[in-house]
Amino acid sequence: MSPRQISSRGAMGWTQAENDVADVMIWLRSNHGREVSYADIAAGVMIPDGPRLRRAVRVVRVIAANRGDRLERFMTSTDPARRRIWVTRYIRNGHGDEFSARNAMAAARAAMMSVKDMHRATTFEAGNPHSIARKEFETMAKAADECITKVAGLRKVGPQVVRQENTSLLAQMIADLEARLTQPAAG
Repeated sequence: MSPRQISSRGAMGWTQAENDVADVMIWLRSNHGREVSYADIAAGVMIPDGPRLRRAVRVVRVIAANRGDRLERFMTSTDPARRRIWVTRYIRNGHGDEFSARNAMAAARAAMMSVKDMHRATTFEAGNPHSIARKEFETMAKAADECITKVAGLRKVGPQVVRQENTSLLAQMIADLEARLTQPAAG
């Protein structure tokens, strides 16, 4: 280890980034289920609200997922007094509620948009005679199509999961995909 690397490590031999992640993880776990903003986290762990804190939060999200827990995406607060503030919650394995369901629906919508975009792009490249990897793109297009087909098999998103306005986009996307898949093939 070089002298510079040694001096950048703390008393325990950890880097500042590792200490930041540990501090954020401990603080979020102790605030399990509470809506917290970046400003709340910054005040709780004494790290300025900026790129350093945001990097630590991204790493904590991955660590939480590996533990079976979840650090939800930042969304507007459900508290009327904090309606314009973006908050997240650390949820331990086995816990969840409407906020968690809203988080899952947001992730599902984003994923479906990405899969649709992947399908469009890879199908184009698979049919492009000048593509550098037609076979590979064809394989990816088939995988995206299988994913879309699987999701299109969903018939209903129950109203007990989230309020209806939160499911309408996903339900519409599923209906559109289902209609596309049930049309007879041209040819």
